[in-house]
Amino acid sequence: MSSTELFPTSPKDVLAKLYLGKSIRDVPTPAAVINVAAVKRNCERMLQTCDKLGLSWRAHVKTHKTVEITQLQVGQDANRPVNLIVSTLAEAEFLLPMLKEYRTQGRKVNVLYGLPIPRNAVSRLAAVAQALGDGSVSVLLDDPTQLSVISGFHGLSGVVPHAHIKIDMGGRRAGVEAQSDRFLQLVDAALEAHAQGKIILSGLYSHAGQSYAGDSRVAAIKMMRAEMTALLEGADRIKSRASEKSVANLTPLVLSAGASPTSLAVQNLITTAEEGHEDVPDELRAEVRSLSGLFTTVTGKGHVVEIHAGVYPVLDLQQLAAHSINTSRLSWGDIAISILAEVHSNYPGRGAHGSDEALIGSGGLALARETCKAYDGMAMLTPWGRPGVALPTCDVEDFRGWVVGRFSQEHGILTWRSGNAKAGFTQPDQELPKVGEKIRLWPNHACITSSHHGWYFVVDEDKSGKEDEIIDIWIKARGW
Repeated sequence: MSSTELFPTSPKDVLAKLYLGKSIRDVPTPAAVINVAAVKRNCERMLQTCDKLGLSWRAHVKTHKTVEITQLQVGQDANRPVNLIVSTLAEAEFLLPMLKEYRTQGRKVNVLYGLPIPRNAVSRLAAVAQALGDGSVSVLLDDPTQLSVISGFHGLSGVVPHAHIKIDMGGRRAGVEAQSDRFLQLVDAALEAHAQGKIILSGLYSHAGQSYAGDSRVAAIKMMRAEMTALLEGADRIKSRASEKSVANLTPLVLSAGASPTSLAVQNLITTAEEGHEDVPDELRAEVRSLSGLFTTVTGKGHVVEIHAGVYPVLDLQQLAAHSINTSRLSWGDIAISILAEVHSNYPGRGAHGSDEALIGSGGLALARETCKAYDGMAMLTPWGRPGVALPTCDVEDFRGWVVGRFSQEHGILTWRSGNAKAGFTQPDQELPKVGEKIRLWPNHACITSSHHGWYFVVDEDKSGKEDEIIDIWIKARGW
């Protein structure tokens, strides 16, 4: 049974009647707000990068879980494949009507289920494949016994699933190391299943989650290079093993790499040329050349370079703190998601060094519990609706302003941050929001923050004078 029956989505028609044309100042809080202008910029930059560099592209939908942002991620080019990653089966089922429409338009569609395949996912994933046809579904493998799990997929769907081997980049979350004996055990099992027509062994997949700890463009590019190097080592071992076993019908292997910091970092291959030689440090220029050369090596060996990412359409404070690309493409104004909250109480003098604090009705369930390495807190207060407060121009580490410094389930406490911790405490120079005021917050991690919201109120900063007007409601997939 599809999760769309068990986890019905929020009623878009009812929400539209209630809120379209109104201001976000008039909606109940806490609420998730999306600035569509920023989403469009972020998605278009990624598509342009892949087109200019000749890279394949796969969009992760787990952050937003919407039809509308997925459409922006894959673009309108009828010749571009609609390659997606879902973190839940519910996402695939929710997007299925859109994907069927893409198929009728002649676009190739492939949905990769982003967890190593479990037995209880097979029947629901097979239903998706049956609806979309050949080549439409891919699975991840990181254990040889998973081949027996997937062996009945064709019988349920009439479709032979594509399979990617998941490579562990050191995060120890999922995957096998490309240089390990376990990798070869998995490859042997996968090649046997491939030869028997049970799967199509089509590539390798990595996710360098540790790239979130990076702090520069150089660090992000190095991590992408490490991902692609590991995938290339794995691909070479697969081809060698296939030759030994006389498995001759392998298609070009897809080497799919990326987390948002490393995928965003690929844009440096374009922007460094635009910045001018004198503005680009030698180390950065050398890393750009090295990654570009590695991509050439991969394609020269007959493999396909594929980039994937998920947070990049909406961004968040974690992405700002990774500093993976130039601030012209990754800045405060590019964060498309914010959480609308209301101030419930003021507490004069209660905070550190006698500073003020305030209570807001957005706590752990509205903002999540993910930290950001740049500061201690759960979210930062945006300038929206506050006279005299401008968009920051500093690095996120140096942010000076109100933050959600403490929180519980439904409570958030606004506290003052003086800037970089090394500078010491200085008294607030921004007025504390008053009781009853609405505020907007930049979250630390958009994926987790958005997961508790059933829909987004969509606004468009490019609509001069109507930046706060709700122009659409985007509902989300729910469940697993």
